[in-house]
Amino acid sequence: MLPFWPDLIRPMLEDLEPHGIVEIGSESGRTTRLLLELARARGTRVHAIDPKPAFDVAAWQAEFGDTFVFHRLPSLIGLHAVDAMGAVLIDGDHNWYTVFHELKLVETRCAELGVLPPLILLHDVVWPYGRRDLYYDPDSVPAQFRQPFARKGISPVQSGLLDQGGFNASMCNAAHEGGSRNGVLTAVEDYLAQTHWRFRLVVVPAVFGLAILLPDALAANKPALAQRVAAWDVPEIRKFIERMEMARIAMLTGARG
Repeated sequence: MLPFWPDLIRPMLEDLEPHGIVEIGSESGRTTRLLLELARARGTRVHAIDPKPAFDVAAWQAEFGDTFVFHRLPSLIGLHAVDAMGAVLIDGDHNWYTVFHELKLVETRCAELGVLPPLILLHDVVWPYGRRDLYYDPDSVPAQFRQPFARKGISPVQSGLLDQGGFNASMCNAAHEGGSRNGVLTAVEDYLAQTHWRFRLVVVPAVFGLAILLPDALAANKPALAQRVAAWDVPEIRKFIERMEMARIAMLTGARG
């Protein structure tokens, strides 16, 4: 999510002034550190959830103290321990099952805590994983929710996997793109179709895509935040960004349509 920080994420969090920030998927911690610096300045906490962080968690806990709560767990376990979630950033396992149930658990946990729905941001909602599952640990996804997959590369110009080369060829990619229960954006849409919460969904189709889920209740309480989100929900702007993103992906993958 790092590329979105200066123009989207930080301004939205400043407008929101959240009581508690949750980050699912820390990896090397580059966005985590920015969240921690913001949280420390504003007197709140960051709950980071990642089973295999690629940074020195103990050193960061010593540096940031009570601002930093780390859960070295899969997200579907770690979310149960979160005690505040004004904003939730989801950038962990990029598959339907995990993302759908992360969103369900956020809702459940908010009900348990008696708080309003949070601002939710999700990465990887356009190509390659908006409509195709990726499995970091295939065994963690129940078989009935897991697409056929292989460690083969993918291309933006075909649904099936490539026999040679392609993007993310070392990863466990779903054998096809599209269809039911396949991909991050599909999980978001399926969640929105069944939740009793009401959200405005805005997709910024750059750098593999960022989805903004702004609850109606939060928009009413934070008009500056609602206005900022609305500025990105302009069809002409979205189409332009999408064309630029597909041109970037074509150069990244060498794909020719």
